Amino acid sequence: MIKKLKNTLNRNLIFLISISFSSTLGAQNLVPTVIVSKQDQTGPLESYSTAKVEKISKEKFDRPDRQTLADLVKDQVGIDTQVYCSNCGAKRLSINGLKAEHTSILIDGLPLHSAVSSFYGVDSVPVNGISDIEVMRGSGASLTNPEAIGGTLNLVTVNPLERKQIYTTSFSSNDYATQSAQNHSFLVSLPSESKKMGLSFGGQFSENKAWDEDDNGVAESPRRQNQSALIKARVLPSKNNDISVRFSYSELEILGGATNASRLNRVREVPANESDFENQSVEEQYIGDPNKITDWIDLERFESSLHWMHYLGQDMTIEWNSGFARQKQRAIYQHGFDYANNDNTFVSDLSLQWLAKKNHLIKTGLFYKGQRLRSASDVLFEQKDIPADNFDHNSSAIYANYTYIASEKFEADFALRVDKINVNWLDLSNKIDDTVVAPRFQLRHNFSEHLTQRLSYGLGYRSPLTFFESQHGNEENGYQVDIDKLEKADSVVYTLSYNTPTYYITYGAHYTHLKNMAYGFESINSPIFYRNSDQSYEIWATDLLLGHQITPKWMLEASLEYFKYQDGYTGKLPTAAIEERLQLKSSYKTDKWQHYFTASLVGARDLSRYGRYSDHYVDRNQFPPPETRGDKKKDQKSPAFFVLDTSFNFNMTKTYQLGFGINNILDTTQVGLGDNPSAWHWHFDHAHYDGLHTWGPNRGREFYLQLSATI
Repeated sequence: MIKKLKNTLNRNLIFLISISFSSTLGAQNLVPTVIVSKQDQTGPLESYSTAKVEKISKEKFDRPDRQTLADLVKDQVGIDTQVYCSNCGAKRLSINGLKAEHTSILIDGLPLHSAVSSFYGVDSVPVNGISDIEVMRGSGASLTNPEAIGGTLNLVTVNPLERKQIYTTSFSSNDYATQSAQNHSFLVSLPSESKKMGLSFGGQFSENKAWDEDDNGVAESPRRQNQSALIKARVLPSKNNDISVRFSYSELEILGGATNASRLNRVREVPANESDFENQSVEEQYIGDPNKITDWIDLERFESSLHWMHYLGQDMTIEWNSGFARQKQRAIYQHGFDYANNDNTFVSDLSLQWLAKKNHLIKTGLFYKGQRLRSASDVLFEQKDIPADNFDHNSSAIYANYTYIASEKFEADFALRVDKINVNWLDLSNKIDDTVVAPRFQLRHNFSEHLTQRLSYGLGYRSPLTFFESQHGNEENGYQVDIDKLEKADSVVYTLSYNTPTYYITYGAHYTHLKNMAYGFESINSPIFYRNSDQSYEIWATDLLLGHQITPKWMLEASLEYFKYQDGYTGKLPTAAIEERLQLKSSYKTDKWQHYFTASLVGARDLSRYGRYSDHYVDRNQFPPPETRGDKKKDQKSPAFFVLDTSFNFNMTKTYQLGFGINNILDTTQVGLGDNPSAWHWHFDHAHYDGLHTWGPNRGREFYLQLSATI
């Protein structure tokens, strides 16, 4: 069924784009009118947004199984939540099939996260202070977010002028009634009586215990503990000024590998070998020293931001958005080395916006981003004399944006951004010094009150900055770097959406042309060689989303996604990406209770197309090479799998709510499907233990119970 629908989507693409051009040209003859307020229609897109802005459902924020940012977006169309390593639990968010480094995370519009922070920082983002999540797919966000190639997640934080008090506590257990997770949070917003000033503050503590599905002493999902705090103030000192200040702190600790792992205080000199597993097989009992296969990561993150909006008149505003983020990481990996870094990022964006002749909106601005990373490693830098990956990254830009509102039915948006980018790796001879001119245009045309199409193009670009985490532990013997180009991508996005108060149908086609992709090349008896690919790659993502409000209380939604990658591209990805996915969602709401149900079907994949999966083995001897011994190779085909989730919320009183649910009802796991994520990873003339053979769920069935109070 998935293949038949996929062919239908691709056949219709050329026809739909031709409609967009012909209809748009005709729309320009319409007499300009004042845009009306957004109608009360259902649908996944912001109705009067020129860009394709997708909304994360508000109901997800109240569900007990949505403790992290990855949990909130894991079933969002176009987004793949990838677990890169079962040992350390590194989690990446991929949009439109692009590498996770190509996903930009904004906080109130500020790019305070980077490729460095996103490797583990995704799990450290506190969700209790987020009021909305906006998803913008494609590299068209070149106005204020130059590093968007795959797409952008904009996390909108709480508004202190909206009174609320929310307290939540939840626990989960496995099939044996053993606690597997817990989450506790509170958020308080206290506005003044005049609503001219307000203060929000909150905190969160969450913990996921290690998960060992096959009970062999090696966890497929690590222990993760996170705690965070947030404070935000907003002041309206006059009718012309709006000022917000935000501070947040989070700390994340991950312990992975052995189920009885403890925090490491030194590097284990002797790595795991075949005698540490029964019958030398990673799929059998681990009998060695737990420290040999333990990964320990500790992450601290501090953020501060300032937003000031000044109204120069009814038709003109000046806006300043500035922020600072500091992230500290300490880690000891089972590969036999330690690594730490201190990553500081400062961002400032100053813009002037005015409305001319009621239907011409103009915006100009200045942007600066500075990032400084300093790293340390006793084993790598001091003992082995490998150069550190310290760098300075500066990006200065000017930009202009013009929006033409021809009528309620047609709107066009054009932007141009010029960036001066400098990257200097302090201990290497490599530098990037480039000027990028990035155009963008977006068109929205309403055929009628219900039928809307959008077409956009944009150029995105990214500075490849970090090496140790991008290859994650494979560079203990050193590396060489020959990167002198920015990664760049041209992106075209087309959507056709039919929305009514009771049902909607949305088709989306996303095309990316990726150039200068940075990757690590491995060869025998040589350090990893980082370079820009001399090939360009085409990535397609097409999807169909349908929703029907069957009754005022019952909503059904279905989505089909298809991703198409070239083999040269997949061979450079560290993790097998989703290629086909079908999802069904149901929500039933009454005044007293709500029920949510999600079913996801992920299609089968050929793992040998991706990364180094073909070098993963079940058993291991050092010599001779595995192909001459007939060792058992890890599965190279991942089967299709089905995951079901459900949850119930009950309004016991106006203040208290009780929720419970079951995550992964069918207990679908990669281990249960016959393929443990652990592997002996063969590197030409030697092998070491790794947890990189990941492609499916690593946590089994969990039961949740949650108590909330809303005052």
